[in-house]
Amino acid sequence: MKNRYLLLFAVFFLLFTAGCKKSEESDSGATMSILFSDNNHAVRGKVNYDYNLDNCGQINLITAIKEADGTYAELKLTLLQNGALAKVQYLKQNSPDEGQYFAPHLQAEQSFKVSDFNYDKAGGHLSFSFSGKVFKNDEPASERMLTGKVDLNAIQYTPCTALIFDVMTVNPAFNFFSIPSSSQKSVNTTAGPDQYSDFFYSVYSNAGQFISLKLEHDISKLIGQEIAFDESNQLTNVSYWEYTGPNMLAESYGPIDRNWKKFQTKGKLVDIQKTVGERHDKPYYKGLILMDILDEGKVVKAGVELPFYVSSWDEE
Repeated sequence: MKNRYLLLFAVFFLLFTAGCKKSEESDSGATMSILFSDNNHAVRGKVNYDYNLDNCGQINLITAIKEADGTYAELKLTLLQNGALAKVQYLKQNSPDEGQYFAPHLQAEQSFKVSDFNYDKAGGHLSFSFSGKVFKNDEPASERMLTGKVDLNAIQYTPCTALIFDVMTVNPAFNFFSIPSSSQKSVNTTAGPDQYSDFFYSVYSNAGQFISLKLEHDISKLIGQEIAFDESNQLTNVSYWEYTGPNMLAESYGPIDRNWKKFQTKGKLVDIQKTVGERHDKPYYKGLILMDILDEGKVVKAGVELPFYVSSWDEE
């Protein structure tokens, strides 16, 4: 009888510990914003850090895991609200493969793909799958294959308070999905007593493109106007570049140099109006750039439509 009790106790103990292990593994996956595998190895363990945030049109996700063997893995994904991929960064430590890995900077979708993207901003639910390669910063030939999925029911949201210049196309004939942007206002003194202000905005896309917009007046003064531009217009113009150089791995927003090809543009700004919405916590402006893109005088893209959204300098 005693042996029978010992046997029952041993069986119960094994079932209990097996259940705890399974529960721990499940809990690890359940608390990870990004559930992923590295070279077909499921990365699971203690969740050291987990973060998600929707801010200024970008969805940022980070999951950091310490595995049972001590390996530390941290994956960062940045997407736009339409599902376009902006950035992939991967860090491995305490491993023979340790180092920082990246999808190509400003061109992440060259090696990495997002599928089945669904984002309910009002409800906070975000889901998608992903797969692709990342490359070691100092050894580009060293690469890792990452696959996984995201399924979140309550993504955090913080209203945007920075000056914005967003260009987000909806016509698939020409794509431009903006990521980091900048803006500046300067006084042009080269015209002597006829000084005037330049209102200058610039933005990169997630596919190795760059656009700058120069305005003669603050956007708030241009409501309802139709403004023509071409290469000869020094006061209002749109400039367009495409990156043609080698893959950039580390994040860098250096000068537009010989690795960027400049095109000519000709078109007009239309439908400028003041609006409110999710892009900013204050009213902002939207409009449409209609233009042709030319290379050495020859049209290479006709009728390009670029919806844009921009903050006013005078109302900040």
